[in-house]
Formats: sequence, C-alpha cells, structure tokens
Amino acid sequence: MKSSTATILSTSVLIGCIITLLGFTYADIDEKRITSINISIIDDVNSKFLTVPRVRTHLDSYGKIIGELKKDVQLEAIHAHLTNIPSVLNVTIFSNFNGELVIQLVQRRAQARVHLEESTDYYMDELGGSMPLDPNYSARVPIIHAKNSEEVNQAFLFIKKIENDEFWTSLIDQIIVHPLGELEIIPRIGARVFLGSAPDPDELRRNLLTFYRAQIKTGNLKSYSRIDLIYKNQVIAKRHVY
Repeated sequence: MKSSTATILSTSVLIGCIITLLGFTYADIDEKRITSINISIIDDVNSKFLTVPRVRTHLDSYGKIIGELKKDVQLEAIHAHLTNIPSVLNVTIFSNFNGELVIQLVQRRAQARVHLEESTDYYMDELGGSMPLDPNYSARVPIIHAKNSEEVNQAFLFIKKIENDEFWTSLIDQIIVHPLGELEIIPRIGARVFLGSAPDPDELRRNLLTFYRAQIKTGNLKSYSRIDLIYKNQVIAKRHVY
C-alpha cells in the first residue's frame, strides 16, 4: 500500500515538474521576437500566379512583423491580409521555436478563362469561383465564350468532366456556348467540333478518335470545316467549300 502511494506521489510530482517546465518554456517563447519570415508556395510548378517576391511585397503593406514579440504578432490578421490576394486559395501560418514566421500558401488553379459580351475577362478556378486576370502571368486554359453566367456554367461543367482527360485537354483551345446550351469546340488544330448539349465526354471521344484516325489514314483530315457529334454514335463532317 505504501509502495503504491509512493508511486502515485512520485508520478504527481513528475507531472507537476513537467507542467511547470512547459509553462516556463512557453513563457520564454512568447518573449522571443520574430527574426525572419519563411514563405513557401505549394505546387508552384503548374501555376505562377503567386511568387514569393509578390507575397513579400503584399506582406510589406501589412506592417511591421520582424522584430516584434511573438506574443504581439496577430496571426489571424496576417492570415486575413494574405487571403486578400486574389490568387490565394489557402494560407497556413505559424511561428516556430527559432523565431521564424512560417507562411505556406496554396494558390488557386485557373481552369478556364471566361469571355462575356460587354464584360471584362476573368478566370474560373477549380472550385468554380471567379478570379481576375493577372498582369504578369497568363494561364494556358480553354477560353469560354458565353453571354451569361448560366451558359458559362454549362461549359465549365464539361471542363471539369475532362480535366484529367489528356485527349480533350490537348485538343480544346476555346469553347463557344450557343443559345440552346449546345457546346462548340474550337480546337488547337483542325475543324470546329459541335458537341451538342449535356455531352458525354467518353462517348464523344471514342467517336471523334475513330473519325480522326480514319481521316488521317486517307489524308483528308484538313478537308473538313465542321465536325458534328450531336447525333448518338454518329460523326457528320462538312467539307470546305472552295
């Protein structure tokens, strides 16, 4: 019984010491000053809307950070300041034991550029949100031509369906949305392709690839001005008129 009691007392004393030491440690940390800022951008290879120098410039407008006591640095305010950058999707910010303020940013990925009549062009990101064009970087993404946001969403839905499809993403340069919701593709090379409304990318890819392969064999691919896929399991092609 005495042994058990002694063990409990020893454990309690040990825990108390640990808590006290941690208290001193965190108190000491709070009295440290920020000595440097480490900025990193996740997945900065595929998109260049954000760069470390641009983030630092934006951070300069926040106010003084380096030299401030860690306890006085308002991480939430800095977080909110950085999320005001139009191309920022997410921000993680914390300070470490060395007095370094660590900032990690995830940038929004442009999925399409939208061109509306009598309106300024803008990008749509992976979540369907709008983001302004960037003066220093242009994303190589399909251009959607539409009259209103509803038409834009019809084209964007198709783009989301094919975002991992190498054939479609390599082929499409622009998408035109017609008044009845039918989609027309302007490819990087070759005749325009009409997809119809609510197109099935997998089915249309099979039909279009079959047509392309047949025309490549005969050398007639450049003879066509329009390829129509709106009819199920059919490819109707219109030749150039000279």
